[in-house]
Amino acid sequence: MSRTPIGDMLRDNAGRDRLRFHMPGHKGRGHRIFAEDITEIPGADNLHDPQGVIAESQRVIASLYRARESRLLVGGTTAGILAALLAGAGPEGRVLIPTNAHRSVFAAMHIGRLSGHFIDPAFAHEPWFPKSVSVEAVETALDRDPEICGMILTSPTYYGTVSDTAAIAGALHRRGKWLIVDEAHGAHLAFWNGGPRAALDCGADVVVSSTHKILGAPTMGSVLLIGSERIDSGRISDWLSQIESSSPSYLLMAGIEAAVVEGAEASERVFHAIAEAHDWAVKRFSDPASNLFLIDGPASLYDKSKWVFGVRDGSGLAIAQTLRERYGLYFEMETPEILLAMTGIGTTAEDLGNLIEAMARVNGPAPENPVPPVQMATLSAGRFNQRVPFWRAADLPKRSCPLTQAAGQIAGQMLIPYPPGVPAALPGDTLSPDMVSALTALVRQGVPVLGVEQDQIQVLAFNHKSNKGEQDV
Repeated sequence: MSRTPIGDMLRDNAGRDRLRFHMPGHKGRGHRIFAEDITEIPGADNLHDPQGVIAESQRVIASLYRARESRLLVGGTTAGILAALLAGAGPEGRVLIPTNAHRSVFAAMHIGRLSGHFIDPAFAHEPWFPKSVSVEAVETALDRDPEICGMILTSPTYYGTVSDTAAIAGALHRRGKWLIVDEAHGAHLAFWNGGPRAALDCGADVVVSSTHKILGAPTMGSVLLIGSERIDSGRISDWLSQIESSSPSYLLMAGIEAAVVEGAEASERVFHAIAEAHDWAVKRFSDPASNLFLIDGPASLYDKSKWVFGVRDGSGLAIAQTLRERYGLYFEMETPEILLAMTGIGTTAEDLGNLIEAMARVNGPAPENPVPPVQMATLSAGRFNQRVPFWRAADLPKRSCPLTQAAGQIAGQMLIPYPPGVPAALPGDTLSPDMVSALTALVRQGVPVLGVEQDQIQVLAFNHKSNKGEQDV
């Protein structure tokens, strides 16, 4: 078993009778977990200048992931993506961004005044969701736009699909560009031979993984993995020291460390069993005459830890409510067309059996006319039209506008159907009639859309040209 340097230090510290005249204020008293909650006392190291147990822990994690270096992240994968992009692109750099990128990518655009060359992933159609990015789309973008300095790629997606990361990394590296992979949903892949290859093994330069999503870290716990020297690791550390807390949680860091060690030891067994159960469930829900079906794909292209149920009649929200009330079953994601059941290192065979039986009980006949997905016409690269640059639009005067009347207006904030947290519009984008119609339909169906409050959104106080001389750019 690999060592857990931070956890070992905390357990040793908690077992000693000490006078705590240091942070935090609970002094180790109260809830039993507080006994191991400390700050940067002697022997505890410093996350932003690691020389002791944190440095050792990061070496252990790097070794398990086959990385050059690693960084513990107490601000989630969001912090890692921000730091990696800002370090790689520099001020006002131009980055290749697939349109299914997480909102943290767009936050980095704002902070660094970055510009994006946007490309579309391929889409699955039954149900509709972004699936993967082709190497051909990447090469075309690089040929057309030589100012691109690198790329951010989401793989696996929220839905478990993966891109050909090795081919994409090769296309970028041949042109002297870097590749950052948002592997938030793939922290287990390095430890499981039966699923898609881990991004670092495919040649990614920096990978950011959420050890809390599939592995067993507490929420917010993530790691950043460095696979090459194409992005300076010192610059990444500098940005992390500015983005993350100067008072990091040692409990969280110990949880990340423990989750990685557990993942390295147990993932092969756990996820092999989950994949076998998934294959069996695919057959059980394979009848085209039934309402529910389970997405499947080749093991090299699809992570079977994600169980994506399609709902042909568009009643996904009602089915999810029924399952909560009858069986206490909670999904990761609920939309009219998709119910996403996310497994993880703690999922048991009993859990999977209960899920399959519950879904079978609410299954019914397929509708004669399946409900078309809402998003089909709107979520293309053209939606990020940036009539005003993101970083400028975010700080300009805004006004409230009914969502139904927003066509032609310039968005004043991100509009994000959630989950998975992929923006439909950015500040500075002109909202098309199709986009407004799609967002309105999602809200009416009960899908949360961040940025919509009581059917109102924020738009720029001027449109195209203002009396202060602002204009389209």
